[in-house]
Amino acid sequence: MAVTYYQLNKSTTSIPTTAGTTSYVDGFYGVNGTLEYLIAEYNFTLSGTVDASTDISALIKSAKIVINGDIIHDWISGSAPASGSAIAGRYGYFINAIGGRSLTVPGGASVTSVQAFIAIPVGYILNTPTPRFEMSMDYYDANLVLGGSAVIDSGSVTWWARFNTACERSTRVISATSYAFAGANVAEQVVVRVPKTTMNGATTMGCLIQNDSEADEYSNGNAIRQLALSQFSMPISLHRWASNELDNGVVAAIPGSSTTAQTLADKRVGCLFVPLYGLQANDLTWIISSSAATTRFFHPVLTAPLRGPSEERPVQTAVARGNVQKTVVARSEAGTGN
Repeated sequence: MAVTYYQLNKSTTSIPTTAGTTSYVDGFYGVNGTLEYLIAEYNFTLSGTVDASTDISALIKSAKIVINGDIIHDWISGSAPASGSAIAGRYGYFINAIGGRSLTVPGGASVTSVQAFIAIPVGYILNTPTPRFEMSMDYYDANLVLGGSAVIDSGSVTWWARFNTACERSTRVISATSYAFAGANVAEQVVVRVPKTTMNGATTMGCLIQNDSEADEYSNGNAIRQLALSQFSMPISLHRWASNELDNGVVAAIPGSSTTAQTLADKRVGCLFVPLYGLQANDLTWIISSSAATTRFFHPVLTAPLRGPSEERPVQTAVARGNVQKTVVARSEAGTGN
């Protein structure tokens, strides 16, 4: 069993700016192996009056990853971060919820450099002569997170591959289904599409629900029912208990809270990840009651067993088992005494 890292690509131009939203497509070749994570490393040098408020993942408007023509990861943000927002970035919240790891190096509000790492769980066997990656990234205006007078003088985005012969699961982030809710205190049915997949034994790990603003806007009381989970509607706080968010399960670098450590929170308003415990991969039916007219976005996350080819490498004595489904379920069991 072996864990190795490989630098796939580094760009000094495909970075967020303080001149509005930006979109980039970067294509590059890789090497063969059992790919566990794709890791985006962000490095920025700043000037002007910097007033950073939250982690760098808040700048990601959309992220689409294609490997050898196969869409692996297709995520969009439901809403831009509010200027000066001090809550976790939506994308970082999502990545951490599905067994990845999104962390910005802590620092003060007036930092002159920023570094962040976003490890996206993939689980993919690369065995073609020249594996091809296409990364499509959209970013919000960096002033929303770094302060209205901040300037990014220079920076880079580096894509790393983490290969792990002990990776046990593949992960696919399915394109969002959107639904416009009509008004307050009306229970509405939403069918979230889950397409057929070529992954053998695919199941649904969970589903991200985003609002189109930085607020939950669910009705008071029992607002959300997932038909495969319960015969009854459940309060949003019960869903957050199930994912263990209530036990300070949301992690982000918030300069206003700490300059030397990650900040913990019991929720991320406007976002909710609902674990579905390996539900059969079919369309998902929800009944949701909102407190106002709003649009929500639903991202199903699929996972399936991965069988990678064996290969000869120097022996490592500790096995880093890559199993995002176990990670998500274990988080939901934390603190229950089981």
